[in-house]
Amino acid sequence: MSTILHTINRHLFTLLAVVAMTLGLAVIGGPASAAAISASQVTLIRTGGFAGVHDCYVVDSTTVHADTPRLMQLVSSWQFRRLDATYPASTQGADRFVYTVVVRYGHRWTKTVHTIEGADAPAVLWQTISLTQQISLDVSSTPAR
Repeated sequence: MSTILHTINRHLFTLLAVVAMTLGLAVIGGPASAAAISASQVTLIRTGGFAGVHDCYVVDSTTVHADTPRLMQLVSSWQFRRLDATYPASTQGADRFVYTVVVRYGHRWTKTVHTIEGADAPAVLWQTISLTQQISLDVSSTPAR
């Protein structure tokens, strides 16, 4: 009887871990913690502003830059993964930048977040925007060797 209960508990725990991973949750100390969700690419699209720009910045996990690991950890965090899809501006205004952040996790799952300059969005989103832009600009301005 004890062996049957142990087997049932093990299968139940495995099922719960799979569900938790699917929902983006981590089970501390269980199988999900060993297979944490990791970002593989961050794309930032910035449009608008006074000149009506359309800029695209891409950083992937292989981008050679001191802050790449920090960015990948940031967008892999539960704080980022739980962001709402949209953070609109609380007041009207012209000539603001509109940001779209698309994060790819592996080959199957993406998270997209939209915001506008001046929106009351969480700090993790603004940090992601700033880091992605800075890394991309630094890498693109690095002379080829």
